[in-house]
Amino acid sequence: MSFFEPLPPPPPEREQQWAPPAWDRPSEGILPAALPVNALLYQNDDVAVAIDRLDVYPNGFSISLVILFNPHKAREISAVVHRGGPHMWPRIGVRFADGTTAGRSPGFGGMQQVAKDDDGIPIEPVLRMMGGGGGGSGWRTSAWVFPLPPDGPFDVFVGLEAAGLAEASATLEGTAVRAAAEAARVVWS
Repeated sequence: MSFFEPLPPPPPEREQQWAPPAWDRPSEGILPAALPVNALLYQNDDVAVAIDRLDVYPNGFSISLVILFNPHKAREISAVVHRGGPHMWPRIGVRFADGTTAGRSPGFGGMQQVAKDDDGIPIEPVLRMMGGGGGGSGWRTSAWVFPLPPDGPFDVFVGLEAAGLAEASATLEGTAVRAAAEAARVVWS
């Protein structure tokens, strides 16, 4: 005889759980392919701003931005940057080889205003800021871009007014990003 009472029967299975649209964020259950960029976009006596890599998924990619503070002045710089407000946040944008762009408007929203086809898929590139964090020595943040770029060169633009960087850019290769997407590993489908 068992000490425990029998468990109740499991609840009925739901027909379908909500899943985010494929364009809204990185594919779930997939390890991205890391594509090194290592582009130093800006450096002054206080701050360095760089794109260190792209994390590439079958449905898009994220841009990893690194903001390093001069370790000899980190405390003062960190205090200025942490005051907040839109002038303290980095801006990231892209222009693909076909001329389409994303990330030109200020702010972090705007996903609802993107034009979509009859299936709800954006008909133009989408860029949205993701998470980030850091401390006294600097910050990391990233931006999600949908879709994968077409073949050919594309530009990534970065602005960080708080550091004196109005705008800088790096030219990357869309073909390399598309090839990296093939190396992303499906862990769970």
